[in-house]
Amino acid sequence: MRYEVVITCALDGRYNRAPIGIYFKDNWVKLHLYEGSHTYDILKREDYFVVNITSPYLIAQSVYDDKGDYSTIEYSDIILPYLSDAYKIYVVKIVKRRLVDLRDEYGDSKLMVIQGRILLERDINNPPLMPYSRADGLIVEMAVLYSRLNIVDREKREEMVKRMEEYFKIIKKVGDERYIRLGEKFLKSKSPTIL
Repeated sequence: MRYEVVITCALDGRYNRAPIGIYFKDNWVKLHLYEGSHTYDILKREDYFVVNITSPYLIAQSVYDDKGDYSTIEYSDIILPYLSDAYKIYVVKIVKRRLVDLRDEYGDSKLMVIQGRILLERDINNPPLMPYSRADGLIVEMAVLYSRLNIVDREKREEMVKRMEEYFKIIKKVGDERYIRLGEKFLKSKSPTIL
């Protein structure tokens, strides 16, 4: 099963966060990064990153920019950023990178497949025990669509924006003000920053 997380990493003192789908198996993780993102460029050069288990809202918010409340963790003389609001973190060392040419519904692209070994696991904050809100899943889906708007043709982009608008109508009914403001940001901008 693929899980949605936020990856944090750094290059030259600049912190980066990006929501990523990731596979866990025992002490290993696997993820796919599209060429053109800051995270792709950083993890092409750096061998360590942090997997942050967070709320759905923070996952969606992380697609928009790198601003956030960061803390750092030291592992083997390496200082890595993580999100202070994370529930749990994993420090990961990249053991294998594979570059792949990909053709999918979003067009032709280069993909970096990363396999990493979990070196450290740490609980940071207790997750709140709250009932599930449909706004959680919908804001993450809006964020996924938003993150892909710059890599599709005009026709596909219009279709994706319509889906985002449909999701936003429901978010306005079932979400709180934070979700509504973030959804409005996605719809107003329609030009994602490449993380």
